[in-house]
Amino acid sequence: MDAVDLSVRQVGRVLIRNRAGEVYLLRGRDPGEPERPAFWFTPGGKIDPGETAQEAAARELQEEVGIQIEPAALGTVIGTEDVTYRFNGVSYRQTGVFFALTHETPQLHTDGLNALEAQTIDTGRWWSLAEIQSSQETIYPEHLGQILKDLQP
Repeated sequence: MDAVDLSVRQVGRVLIRNRAGEVYLLRGRDPGEPERPAFWFTPGGKIDPGETAQEAAARELQEEVGIQIEPAALGTVIGTEDVTYRFNGVSYRQTGVFFALTHETPQLHTDGLNALEAQTIDTGRWWSLAEIQSSQETIYPEHLGQILKDLQP
């Protein structure tokens, strides 16, 4: 039986977009269930005590994709999520906020990952809106396509 984390995990995430409008996603696998298919997700992570969502998102950008920015550069929230999921044998409820950042050269920054992240994340790549909408792969958040559509001018 899965363990359950009864606290709500709060996160700050970033949609990194290039000038072509593509979004950079990381690919991960659940180390607790290696037979589960890989999934794609936006950079970001848990808001630590005393951090704002912008500070957490900026810290995670540095750790995961090597982008160093001031938290204020992320601007305002462009989307939210409220999900439940299972990862590494624990069920979570997560609420999150998303920020947008235009950047052309993110790349997986493995020396910034903690041990669990290093077991989980194996690559990253650019995705177009059309690819996200038509993909059979698992992409989080599930409503990423709608968030991206809402950002279009």
